[in-house]
Amino acid sequence: MKILVPVDGSAYSLKALETACDLAKSWSPSEVVLLAVHLSLFDLEDEGHFVADKLKRQAENALNQAKAKAQEKGVTAQALIATGVSVADEIVDAAKKEKADLIVLGSRGLGLKTRSFIGSTASKVVTYSPCSVLVVKIQED
Repeated sequence: MKILVPVDGSAYSLKALETACDLAKSWSPSEVVLLAVHLSLFDLEDEGHFVADKLKRQAENALNQAKAKAQEKGVTAQALIATGVSVADEIVDAAKKEKADLIVLGSRGLGLKTRSFIGSTASKVVTYSPCSVLVVKIQED
């Protein structure tokens, strides 16, 4: 089973990673693929390259943190970075390219916090994914 786990460094994505690692260990053989999306919102020129560099570093940091967490749980994970304007589209595209059997993602990420159960990215991934999707929610007080 190939499990795709989008990560952004949020508590939600880390909880999704923890769930994916538990699943991977119980479904042998399994492969975990971590995906961080580096947003490319506009053409960046002059000072804009600093913004692009910061966004790329954030994606790399999220991947490194997730890879270390997976190793702590005894799971080896492959790490990918995608660049695009829509996180959801990049997740769906990666699931197709990687031939993922399952996507495990947090109900929300680093975007705007709302009171809805599921964020817009997770909702779009559920709608357009080529495979099953497990949305992980964190218990909130």
